[in-house]
Amino acid sequence: MSDEIREGDVIGEDENVEILEGPVSLTKEDIGDILNSVKINLDDEIDLDVDLEISDKKETIKKGKEKVEKIVKVTKTKEDQVQDLFEEFSEFMDVKVKITNDQEAKIIIPTGFDILDAIMGGGFAAGTMAVVAGPPGGGKSCLVSQVVGNFQKIFPGNLAAVLDSEEATTTQRLYNLGVRNPRLKPYNDISIEKVFKFLEGLCLFKEQKKIIDKPSILVWDSIANTLSEKERECEDVNSVIGFKARMLSLLIPRYIAKLAKYNILLLTVNQLRDAISMGPYSTPRDLKFLSAHKNMPGGTVLAYNAFHLLETKIGGVCKEEKYGFDGYEVKIKCVKNKLFSPNIEVILIGDFITGFSNLHTNYKFLSDNDRLQTGAWNFLRTAPEIKFRTKDVETVYKTNENFKKAFDDNVAECIKTVLIDPNTIKEED
Repeated sequence: MSDEIREGDVIGEDENVEILEGPVSLTKEDIGDILNSVKINLDDEIDLDVDLEISDKKETIKKGKEKVEKIVKVTKTKEDQVQDLFEEFSEFMDVKVKITNDQEAKIIIPTGFDILDAIMGGGFAAGTMAVVAGPPGGGKSCLVSQVVGNFQKIFPGNLAAVLDSEEATTTQRLYNLGVRNPRLKPYNDISIEKVFKFLEGLCLFKEQKKIIDKPSILVWDSIANTLSEKERECEDVNSVIGFKARMLSLLIPRYIAKLAKYNILLLTVNQLRDAISMGPYSTPRDLKFLSAHKNMPGGTVLAYNAFHLLETKIGGVCKEEKYGFDGYEVKIKCVKNKLFSPNIEVILIGDFITGFSNLHTNYKFLSDNDRLQTGAWNFLRTAPEIKFRTKDVETVYKTNENFKKAFDDNVAECIKTVLIDPNTIKEED
């Protein structure tokens, strides 16, 4: 029997498919291969009405998506046009007027204390001037020294220096507070002029070594106790009243741009002193959020140019029988803060020997915000099976992994819900 298909032949036994054309050269095997290649199942029943309805719906959805994509595309185009305009404007100001904007995000230098970093926006910003002000014995020198120690851990090998006009610290004291790699020797014989000469030298050194982009810290402790050369040599004190403030008002604005260019954090310490009142109802006219009737020596230029302005106050004492060490509580808030909301007060727990403790600070934070039950025996509300005394919290934290994880999780949650969320405006989608 011939394999050629003629007009009127039936393909297969069950199929009702006829060849209506004239004689062709295809064989039955060829037809079978074609049917298999297009994967047509002749047994399937197709509801044409349903199929058309589905097609209509798909077409409607497709058109809707295209319309939305078109709207989004137009919106993005407008946003891009605005962005391009501002970039063109910035380039014009840079090239024609020689004025540049701050192109990059600041390098953040964490303090090493979770809740303090939270209210500061991550820590101190490189390329800026920061002021830590407070009464004597308020933990200012201790705090800035520990910031330097934490800086050495996060940015190993980067430059740091301490200018100490008060002789408030030594190499050994700095070592106790974590400044160990390398150990730093404070510069003691300083004047206002020498501070800015030192800063000029640091900029020049970084430029020669091609390390401008790496952050550095220069601690100045303290502004209140540093005299100018003229004030050192004068015989009549009345002749130099206000001289330091006038000098700083000229020098600080001049060097703010250099701090930014060379990524230097000028971390300064200053005193808070009683404001002089000339009448029964007189009050300080600036720094309203500092403690009442207090101001800073050195003039208002310090407040105007500070990227961070922190105030410290003694809040209480820590007894050895409870904490396992003698120390103190210090209340800290950012009176001025360019990275986060200001005037959020937190408490740091400090040891007289080793300085502030992040662990005991977090312990106090959890206790104050009802994440931790205190009493004869303490426990986390999320891990009540692990009980401990306050003086033993450090030992439990270091030896019990389950407690450490539960403790850290509670700190992260509490920082977010108590400090971050209430003081942040969420971006719209």
